[in-house]
Amino acid sequence: MTKQIISAPGIGLNQTMLDQDALQLIKKLQQHGFAAYVVGGSVRDLLLGRTPKDFDIVTDALPEKIRRIFGKNSMIIGRRFKIVHVYFEHLNEERSLRIGKPCYERHILEVSTYRSNQVHDHAVSEHGRILVDNNYGTIDEDAFRRDFTVNALYYDPVAEVVIDYHDGLADIEKRIIRIIGNPYERYMEDPVRVLRAIRLSEKLGLTIDEHTYINFRNAKHLLINEPKGRLFEEMLKILLSGNALNVVRELGELNLPRRVFPLFDRLFFHKSHDDFAYKVLEKTDLRIASGEDVSLVFILAGLIWSAIYQSWQQELSKGAHARQALMDAISNNKNVVFNSGITRNLYTAMRDMWMLQLEFDSPSVAKLDHLLNHNRFRQAWHLFTMRNDFLQVDPQIFAWWDNFMASTETDKTDLMIELVDLAPAEPKKKTKRRKSKRKRSIKKTPKVGENLEFDF
Repeated sequence: MTKQIISAPGIGLNQTMLDQDALQLIKKLQQHGFAAYVVGGSVRDLLLGRTPKDFDIVTDALPEKIRRIFGKNSMIIGRRFKIVHVYFEHLNEERSLRIGKPCYERHILEVSTYRSNQVHDHAVSEHGRILVDNNYGTIDEDAFRRDFTVNALYYDPVAEVVIDYHDGLADIEKRIIRIIGNPYERYMEDPVRVLRAIRLSEKLGLTIDEHTYINFRNAKHLLINEPKGRLFEEMLKILLSGNALNVVRELGELNLPRRVFPLFDRLFFHKSHDDFAYKVLEKTDLRIASGEDVSLVFILAGLIWSAIYQSWQQELSKGAHARQALMDAISNNKNVVFNSGITRNLYTAMRDMWMLQLEFDSPSVAKLDHLLNHNRFRQAWHLFTMRNDFLQVDPQIFAWWDNFMASTETDKTDLMIELVDLAPAEPKKKTKRRKSKRKRSIKKTPKVGENLEFDF
């Protein structure tokens, strides 16, 4: 490990490229006598000509010191490794004008303290994974604890220098991902590095170093011991990476254990893979590449839709009503949803999307307002268009919807009139005449000579 100090402007970096909140945070820490750098993916992305999603800060100040400096605008979080969230608030002028009062948005920056490369035995699991990592050290030790060389670059925007401990700049130029230290030992410390290396290589267009890659097969079984919540987060990062299709294919070739990503295993890691799910990944990657917004609810609902649809058709073949059949189909696949780590809130939103397919399949003037004003309408519409691509939709119904979505308000009125003729007439319910339960009173004719009693 050879420490190099490089002029930032000499490699194309300057402080104007940083988020201004990150710059102010670093300046404040340095004013209080602490060292502070931008580190990790943000420096890497800037050098690769990409726009960083966030800017992580590292310092020699302990979490409690950072908390004192930033006061109520900060919070210590984390168990395995404590970090500090520092909050900045900015006025959203557009929204403020819309609602007629000041509206502020919160921007969060993560600040971590240098980690030591000395880890206590009691802080390591039986499989070698680090469970508690709150041992603080120097910048030299912290640099060794980073995962890949391209993520171990420290940028000081005040002094305008970059510190490189592991030839990360050379690897960026060669477009290589290389793990720091002994690969197998580093995967034992944190098996998720296997997944991260594959995701980053596809996302950034980098080649995985041979020595880094060859140890994947020896370490992949360690992923089984990772918490389900952490693996679910990694799955979401893959889905939202913009290169999900390629990452999934790479993971399939790696032959991951089934329990790592149960949903991926079910959909992609077999010969009879799910074409509908593949299309969802393809469309998502294209939208991200185009800078369009994507919806996690749509992605997850789309991935599981084939199982829902197949079960729905089976229920319909038994003679069930369409709505009840779909409700049963969703219920039949709850295990697929929850075994994948999907939370109940996400499931509720996905269920709304699936149930709205009924209103797309059988549109009616009476229910149109409900559908158009539903907060899941757009996501449900995209699912409906995908279903049309897979011949799951009546062509006439889809043509009507396609015209409706592209029409003006005047044309919409004509289309709604057309809908009355297009929509299948609902069978009239036969109403049975209810028999009156009231008994008829029978007048009794008195016999001759019978005594009659009167009440006065």
